[in-house]
Amino acid sequence: MSLSNTQIDRIGQKLRNGRIDAQCLRDLEVFRALYTPAYQHVEHTLVHRLGLSITGRPSKSTVAIVEKLKRETIRLNQIQDIAGCRVLVPSLAHQDHLVGSLTILLNDAQLDIDDKRNTPTNGYRAVHVIAKKFGRPVEIQIRTTLQHAWAEISEKVADAHGHSIKYGVGDADAILFLSKLSAITSDLDTTRHLQAAAAAQKSREGKSKALMMEIKKLNEKERYEMRQVHAIFAGRY
Repeated sequence: MSLSNTQIDRIGQKLRNGRIDAQCLRDLEVFRALYTPAYQHVEHTLVHRLGLSITGRPSKSTVAIVEKLKRETIRLNQIQDIAGCRVLVPSLAHQDHLVGSLTILLNDAQLDIDDKRNTPTNGYRAVHVIAKKFGRPVEIQIRTTLQHAWAEISEKVADAHGHSIKYGVGDADAILFLSKLSAITSDLDTTRHLQAAAAAQKSREGKSKALMMEIKKLNEKERYEMRQVHAIFAGRY
């Protein structure tokens, strides 16, 4: 069964206004099922083609959808993360590499990249790749281990102070704490990235130096052998 955009918007209005009856929930299940083929395509790419371990959900919960519709001026059909999954990577470099790989492997999908690393949303940092396939978007959250640690801590803080904290509303001290922690984790990620880049550069320079030494040795050996040849020819002729 398919739904028109008008029908989907009506479902969203009912959810936003709290007019949730049995038919509304049945229609919502039909709507969420529309995302299954797109999610399966993305999951297959991540798990079977890239060999990654993911945390995924083919569809957002009813409660989460209702909260988002009430929190934002957005239609149900415009929500980008009805279906989504998360991938954890060790570093910023791995994050960039995975984004590049997805750009190649999901070239049959329409991709939109939302880089939240330097412009975080209420402290939240990650790279989101939105892959639209079969007309439905799937959100791929790519987080470094430090970005994920911050997100886990923010969930604990939200449990204590209310989930509005995650959206910058609520206890000022808690919001300030999460903001400072986000900046610290970003600095640590950047420091690790720079250290890894410096180590790689040093390794390349070392290999280059070693290669030049080998070339020098080969040149010296060649010159020696040529002198021997000249000496032989000079002695005979």
